[in-house]
Amino acid sequence: MKALLLVETDRIADIARFYLRPLGFETIRYRNPVKAIDNLEEIDPDAIVVSARDFPRHWKVLAQAVRAEKSKDECVILLLKGEAFPLDEAAKATHIGVNGVLKDDLDDRHEQGRFQALLKRYMVVDDERLRDRIMISTWDRLDFMFAHPTSLSPISGKLEAISPDGLSFVPDFPALASDLAPGDLIEDCSMRVGADILALSCRVVHAGRVLGLEIEAIADDDRSRLEEYLASCPEREMQAILDRGGESFE
Repeated sequence: MKALLLVETDRIADIARFYLRPLGFETIRYRNPVKAIDNLEEIDPDAIVVSARDFPRHWKVLAQAVRAEKSKDECVILLLKGEAFPLDEAAKATHIGVNGVLKDDLDDRHEQGRFQALLKRYMVVDDERLRDRIMISTWDRLDFMFAHPTSLSPISGKLEAISPDGLSFVPDFPALASDLAPGDLIEDCSMRVGADILALSCRVVHAGRVLGLEIEAIADDDRSRLEEYLASCPEREMQAILDRGGESFE
């Protein structure tokens, strides 16, 4: 699923991304409302978060363009308002078909809860599937490499996502892993998790440019380290957002 963010303030955009990611959204951010509107058909978003404070005129044009093509169930539009948001503007939002209006103070836990609740009300979100899956971010210290099961060539690359049971991995040199097939066992794998290096074996469940690997064997202590690190990812991400203040992660 894709979410379009039309938000000028970096901090608000980062917090919105933080709460969209666990629901399975890939986010695309624009600061230029004209470009966002021009590219609507190409983006084809499932959800839109737009700041009425930053774009007091353009949010109406954007919402009307979306509603001409998609219903409230097909594309959720959330409007973030500032302190001054007249009653007639709220009436316009309802008439156009905006799904919900929230304060743009997304540091507030009440608004955070409303933000996710509105998305879940209108969209099918598989909370159970997404609960433990972590998309790798710049503030995570997670790396992975393995030795090819037959050639023994070391294969490095980029982790895309990880859970306690498996991971998605993109090799730096895909040709080195092009002969791997679902069911293959990779016995010699190493994973950096924070300050620790863990040894594990994995089985290929999906081959191609992105390898889907299931963790086949790992020591109990190492599994506990991995689970603890993944469980603390949201706290590290939010702290990184707070530490950076207005600086964007983009």
